[in-house]
Amino acid sequence: MLAQYGCVHCHAIPGVAMARGIFGPPLENIGKRVYLAGTLPNSPVNMMAWIRAPQTIKPGTAMLDLHVTETDARDMVAYLYRLR
Repeated sequence: MLAQYGCVHCHAIPGVAMARGIFGPPLENIGKRVYLAGTLPNSPVNMMAWIRAPQTIKPGTAMLDLHVTETDARDMVAYLYRLR
């Protein structure tokens, strides 16, 4: 799923083949971070909102709105939170 939406082009993501992007932050240990996007408290609900509508949360961010479905975002968050 992370590859399907192109996350691999911007982020380094442990366990995801070809996810060696350097444009966005590496997602290693993202579940341990206090904030997402520098200001959003890190929680599964907030991470899901960020993945689905980053421009709504932080207008002008480099993170693209990729029209991630709710189900796919939930699956992404479940995977990313295991990276602790």
